[in-house]
Amino acid sequence: MALVRSSKLIENPQLCVSRQISACSICRGKKIKCDGLVPTCTPCQRSRRDAECTNGSDKFARGKERSYVTALESRLDRLEKELAQVNDAAVSGTSKGQRKEQSHLNELVSDFGFLSVNATSRDFDGLAQDVFAQLILAPSTLVDLPDSDVEILPSRPAVTSLVQYYIDHDLSLFPFLPEAKIFGSVEALYEGSAAPSDEWTVFLILAIALSSMSISSDDGNYAEALRYAGAAQKHAKTVLLPGSMQGVQMILLLVQYSMQDPHHLDSWYLIGAAARMTVDLGLHQDPPKALRTRDTELNLRRRVFYSVYSLDRATSFVHRRSFSFTDDSTDVVLPNLQPAVLGSNLHDDHPAAELIQLRQMGSKAYQTLFRSGPEPLQDPWPTLYAAFQDIAEWEDKLHSSTLQQAIKLLLRSEASYIKILLLSPPRLQQPLEDYGQLLLVEYAFQFAGTLASLVKDQVNVSLCTSYDLLRTLFVIQRSVDVLSDHTELCFAESLPRPPSVLTSMSNPPPLPVRREPESLSLATSSLTSLDEIIHVLGSKYGISDAWMQAKASLEKMQTTLRIRSIRVNST
Repeated sequence: MALVRSSKLIENPQLCVSRQISACSICRGKKIKCDGLVPTCTPCQRSRRDAECTNGSDKFARGKERSYVTALESRLDRLEKELAQVNDAAVSGTSKGQRKEQSHLNELVSDFGFLSVNATSRDFDGLAQDVFAQLILAPSTLVDLPDSDVEILPSRPAVTSLVQYYIDHDLSLFPFLPEAKIFGSVEALYEGSAAPSDEWTVFLILAIALSSMSISSDDGNYAEALRYAGAAQKHAKTVLLPGSMQGVQMILLLVQYSMQDPHHLDSWYLIGAAARMTVDLGLHQDPPKALRTRDTELNLRRRVFYSVYSLDRATSFVHRRSFSFTDDSTDVVLPNLQPAVLGSNLHDDHPAAELIQLRQMGSKAYQTLFRSGPEPLQDPWPTLYAAFQDIAEWEDKLHSSTLQQAIKLLLRSEASYIKILLLSPPRLQQPLEDYGQLLLVEYAFQFAGTLASLVKDQVNVSLCTSYDLLRTLFVIQRSVDVLSDHTELCFAESLPRPPSVLTSMSNPPPLPVRREPESLSLATSSLTSLDEIIHVLGSKYGISDAWMQAKASLEKMQTTLRIRSIRVNST
């Protein structure tokens, strides 16, 4: 009963200040106690003087401002001061300053959660937008984007071509912007009537398209992408709005760019901010039917939510971190992805539906295997069998779909990565059985062959993001570990029995039987493919310490396999 009452209070809160500083003008004149209810206090309601009560208006007694407004302004003032301290610590460059900076950032992000992003209008007077943009950009900026201007626009056909490239390659997977809105922003830009949100949208779309087409951090496409991203960032304080779906859309553009430029921006912080705003706006729940939301508006809400969901899951998968929100907390019908819904007939964004479904399957199992509780997981196999069967059925459907072959390869490579990830939970009560080790290696071979087929064509490399490089580095680490620690098992010609699970209705995924020379040949070619992938993606996104370690471990394992192959072939 208490839970029901608590739920009703949450859904229909009574707005009242926590500490009454000033009575309304009516109660103050009568010298009676005012309870501070907004928009009309109880005494005014009883005396039927609702229209005269000043609790819900801007008319406050001099020196006795409303406590709610005062509290917000006080909090924002404190955040500004702390942000200045963070900047000072960053400039100092010392380890002590860096620790202080991180501590302040954590506190700022924590405080951000207490600010109601729905509290718009007069109470913020533009100050909140300034602080909000800094809260988004300060923790997510690794290296400052260059200060740049776009004084002379490229030719209209050139811009239209890049915008269409973005629509075909990126918007088709994350359809959070109506195409009509995109082309409307382009039109406004060339007519000289562009709002800051128009410039932000077009400049970031150009930056995303050009950085996708880049094959190296030294080429002209990447330099142009940086110029447009720097020009867009000047509008951050104006377009990164708290409490609006447009604010979420603008951050999602920044997330997409950060996935192509991990040197300057950290996508994990950005998608976390977008997810926080999504939940605060209630986009993670479909509105009640009684509201009679228009179909186009409802469908756009759903597209925005599932774009946030999909990007949040992808980011958590590659960094092995917690989700911003759980699946159980959401209740949103899948959006209608037919072009006609949002007045567009330019392309079919069906790939988004396949990607959402894949990440939903991965999300469900990941939540159980990685974030199930403080105690080590006793038996992962019921969850693994169910997830692998669901993904296998999804792969069968994908194979017969009409999607472009390059999109199929991209989705299949992620499916293989998710299976490898699920076979690598951090806290198991017992080590993974031999059957699980062989499954992991088999999925690593599938991942290597699929992604290598994609990146061998320079045109298709533009479909990849820095997340594909992170996935490849993880696959190298796990597959080399298993090949090193379980060499005899991996090349044995007999297979171990799969773990038996009484409670599972799913069948264990099958393992192929191979002769040792065939297994050695497949392992060698797969490691070569992984080497080729990190060469291509490392050139595109930059060489890191993790890249160097992966390269060294690959070379060592390749040498080991060559020696074993010589020995096997000589017998």
